[in-house]
Amino acid sequence: MVVVSGCTSMKVAPVDPNTGYFPSQKKGAVVVNKPMDLDANKDLIVVANSEFLTGQLRNINYFGEVITIEELQKRIIAAGLTDKVPTIQDRIGLSNAAKYYKPFLWLRFNVRGEQPSQYAQFILTGPATSEDYFLTETKLDYLWTGVNDQHNWYPMFNSLIDYIKQNSKTYGR
Repeated sequence: MVVVSGCTSMKVAPVDPNTGYFPSQKKGAVVVNKPMDLDANKDLIVVANSEFLTGQLRNINYFGEVITIEELQKRIIAAGLTDKVPTIQDRIGLSNAAKYYKPFLWLRFNVRGEQPSQYAQFILTGPATSEDYFLTETKLDYLWTGVNDQHNWYPMFNSLIDYIKQNSKTYGR
């Protein structure tokens, strides 16, 4: 995330109350869209240590808690679970955290490809099973449109909102 953050403002924006989306005319391309019972898994979502990601997810106003990997580490230590969850730096560690601490979803960021064909991706994963339920992406166009909120980040969040709407009976109600 640090690599591409130099090219964008990464400003936490509110959801437009009229449209229900972040301010962008675009949505991210959906690559993976597996149905799941989101309402049963919405209590906690974990993201990278980024104020932008946590702020955007909080503004969606769906998940009970939005915390960073660092906060999850602190909670595991405070709960005395370090013998069962010695690390959360990989999928096995995150699976153990979901098993011994509490169930949660994991939204991670990835960059696919190499310049000039790079894509930013948001991937929603169930750490207990390591299954990717949702993946959206936008092209990182450093030359023409630029890498920014309007062309990359908000469209992917808007696609995530669509995924939530498709898989939740409680969102917006």
